[in-house]
Amino acid sequence: LSIENVAKIFTGVITVWNDPAIQADNPLLALPATPIVPVVRSDGSGTSAQFSIWMRQEQTALWDAYCGKVGRPMVNGHCGVTSNYPTAPGSGFVSKSGANGVAGYVAQNAAVGAITFVEYSYALNAGFPVVKLLNKAGYYTEPTASNVAVALLRAQINEDESSQDYLTQDLTNVYGDDDPRTYPLSSYSYTILPTKLESSFTEDKGLTLASFTSYFLCEGQ
Repeated sequence: LSIENVAKIFTGVITVWNDPAIQADNPLLALPATPIVPVVRSDGSGTSAQFSIWMRQEQTALWDAYCGKVGRPMVNGHCGVTSNYPTAPGSGFVSKSGANGVAGYVAQNAAVGAITFVEYSYALNAGFPVVKLLNKAGYYTEPTASNVAVALLRAQINEDESSQDYLTQDLTNVYGDDDPRTYPLSSYSYTILPTKLESSFTEDKGLTLASFTSYFLCEGQ
């Protein structure tokens, strides 16, 4: 899928799998006239936040129009970032709680036409197929560890102290990277750790937490 078509699917613009725009991404496939069922998180989610960050920046017009359609408040005429993906009654979207909820729904045999966005590990562990996305170099790529790693080489930190996004990730160059190896919707999670001995946080707890954090950030991945 092209990036624009992904945005159109999750804003209800494209509603069937044999839409000409999707057919253009898959010219050798005979696609069915099956309704698309976008599956999104019903609870607050980092994946929803990351997806909306990308939508706000890269697909602004589509995101603004969708937010207007579902009644999400606008700020200065634009729709912002959200951890709670907005949907409208009767839109055909399905909302499920948790990553297991959205992934499990799509994986059901009865969920014909369903598609979701979720951490790659859920699809990988289930042996379930994922969409190849069209990157800026014109290549369709999967979210493999290497493709994501190459993409995130372009990630930056917002160092503008006056910005409301101070010290958060700036993925502008990740989205627009023209390296053919990149997966364009790459991002990373944050870990916030205490650094002072206060309340009930002790040095022993700090050492344990530091060891665990080091593990899951490195070999644990």
